[in-house]
Amino acid sequence: MPRRKPPIPRAFFLVAAANFLFFVNFSFFFLLPLWVLEHGGGEELAGRISGISGFAGLAVLPIIGYLLDRFGRRRFMIAGAVASAACSFAYLTVDGIGQWLYLLRVVQGIAFTLAFTGAQTLAVLFAPLQRRAEAIGWFGISTILPHAVSPPLGEEIIRRWGFDAMFAVGGCIALLAVLISSFIRRPPALVVGSRDGEADSALVVRAVATAAAAMLCCGFGFGATMTFVPVLMERLELGRVGPFFIAWSLAAVSVRILFGATSDRIGRRAVLVPAMFMMSAAVAALAFVRWYPGMIAIAVVFGFAQGLLYPTMNALVADWSNPRNIGRTQSVFSGSYSLGIASCAFFFGTIVEAHGWQAMFLTASAVTLLGLGIFLGGPKQGAEPG
Repeated sequence: MPRRKPPIPRAFFLVAAANFLFFVNFSFFFLLPLWVLEHGGGEELAGRISGISGFAGLAVLPIIGYLLDRFGRRRFMIAGAVASAACSFAYLTVDGIGQWLYLLRVVQGIAFTLAFTGAQTLAVLFAPLQRRAEAIGWFGISTILPHAVSPPLGEEIIRRWGFDAMFAVGGCIALLAVLISSFIRRPPALVVGSRDGEADSALVVRAVATAAAAMLCCGFGFGATMTFVPVLMERLELGRVGPFFIAWSLAAVSVRILFGATSDRIGRRAVLVPAMFMMSAAVAALAFVRWYPGMIAIAVVFGFAQGLLYPTMNALVADWSNPRNIGRTQSVFSGSYSLGIASCAFFFGTIVEAHGWQAMFLTASAVTLLGLGIFLGGPKQGAEPG
């Protein structure tokens, strides 16, 4: 008789609901490059303004990881959502590209790191060990669905009422995230799986570092897609960008619903290797496809890859963690991915202006494929679900 799966607690879904609303606010700003183009900027400037927030968040990530373990996670999640709401309303006072815009992007980056790292760590702590990858996949849906909701909604708001209306709506949604976060209870300590003896500390460090390096490279692929596909479609007049985000989001959600528990059964590497290869192929295809149905097909493949990659790698890092350092390992994990996204956004606009779209997407694909190579060279044994 098969063992009954332990239930996922209500607090887990409260975390996911608050995170969903926070990401709806956050995802509105995938359209910020269009605001930059409207105010006289080019691809390089649009990419750098997008990337500034990522670097700001990374600058504070080490201390935030320590503080999460020292003082708890919920208060940091709430603080990040409050700061995000304040920034969204502050955009109503921005009338051009200048110091005030750059300052808001810095504060947004710090707010994102506070809210998302806190929420992600809470989700890992509330997730039952036997269903860790499955639960993290469900949590990840709360970060993906906003990509299907926010860009099309934001695009429609902009067309009807302008960017200021989108910023105001985003601020109100972030305040709802604050409200829901206040009802989340204190999480339990991290439950660790069985290992063959006590894991060697050097092996643990190597495993987490390998996962972080692989996610850093994959962040380039994700950043190239999220930051520059809207600009590409606008420049080449390929059509509205909303359906692209809807397609990849629904694909990522579907694969998590159907296959989210796969790595809990067959192992993390068996899922991660094809997912990373699929992401590399999707980003490479963006270098050549210039027709609308093809762009939607790429979005679906990209969604399948990202839908499997992120929660499975997150579960792998949690498998190697212990109750004393879960905040730090989660910070390393999310920070490495964010560094790749920010670096791509900040520097790859220069490649577009100097060498064109094809060179930029092929470079991003090569870096993503490098991440697969790094991962294949990492530890193969160690912690697995109990």
